[in-house]
Amino acid sequence: MKRLTSILGHSGAIAALVVAVLGPFLLFGWFQKGIGAMGLKIHPSYSGGAVSRVVQRPGYRILVYERVGRTTPWQRVDPFVQASWAPVPALPASVSDEVDVDGDGKPDFRVAFKPAELSVDAVALNPRYHTMHSSGVTSFSALIARVNDAIVVRLPVE
Repeated sequence: MKRLTSILGHSGAIAALVVAVLGPFLLFGWFQKGIGAMGLKIHPSYSGGAVSRVVQRPGYRILVYERVGRTTPWQRVDPFVQASWAPVPALPASVSDEVDVDGDGKPDFRVAFKPAELSVDAVALNPRYHTMHSSGVTSFSALIARVNDAIVVRLPVE
């Protein structure tokens, strides 16, 4: 009887380990469908918001995103607008563009950067926006970074 108990105990432990190791791989599709059905979305302060318009330039394009403001009183990310230049290999050695953020046909920022250095100078042409100089990530709402095949610039707003 002792031998049978020992064999059953060890077999149960081995089966539990096999289920624990293989379970996530076998059930991944089910978990993915279940979480996808919940309609969860990444918060705009992390993703940059939704693309509001695309500006085509010779050889590259600028994606201008919607303004991201504070959605809760305790949120510590200041309001910003994100713009991205892609593809990086097609960008000139020094980029200087005027960007219309609000879609009124008048430029709101003059953005100048070098893709190799990741240092940006953004001059506000509209009083609702802030002038910015950034090398890398100075804050979550004022930064320049390379993300996949694009240079992402976040411009601070009022």
